[in-house]
Amino acid sequence: MKRLFILSFLFICAINLFAQKISVDRIESDGRHQIMTSSKSYSVQGTNYSFCMKVYESSEYKDWLLLISSYSYISKASELLIKLGNDEVLYLPVNNVNVGKVTQPGYGYTIGNITSMIPSVDVDYYSSVYELTSENINKIDSLGIKKIRLSNGTSYKDKTFEYNSLGKFLRKCYKNILKRLENPLKKKGLFDDF
Repeated sequence: MKRLFILSFLFICAINLFAQKISVDRIESDGRHQIMTSSKSYSVQGTNYSFCMKVYESSEYKDWLLLISSYSYISKASELLIKLGNDEVLYLPVNNVNVGKVTQPGYGYTIGNITSMIPSVDVDYYSSVYELTSENINKIDSLGIKKIRLSNGTSYKDKTFEYNSLGKFLRKCYKNILKRLENPLKKKGLFDDF
């Protein structure tokens, strides 16, 4: 009984750990509705990249975007190739790259009776945006992703996905955003129920 309880607890923790969530849901200053999912990190030839999906919805259209971010340099000439399950290749040139400053916290470590401190530092954090069409999203949803190639204009890095983990992740992102678009949050105003 105790063993079953522990396994159940670990299973619930694992589901919550890998659950896909909406991280941004707001109305922009131009009136468009922005929804973005939480991200998931993948190591691509030793470099960590975080992937997530975003949509901008207006009365006329929906702009679907794939966001890739990293502490490693992402060029304004970046390109992304996605190989689908049927070996079809999707080509996505970068639409925009934003560089922001992030403070990495300092830390200390002790060896014997000597303690060394590493101070916090400001580092660059790169966020790149790639436009997705509804057709591309449907292909990723139905066929899955076998491989990606990230290029900075002079060299590239490849990542092969044996179990379509990126494709499954992006499918969840897409479905969660669609669900939120169908059932938007009901936000109360400042003076409601005051």
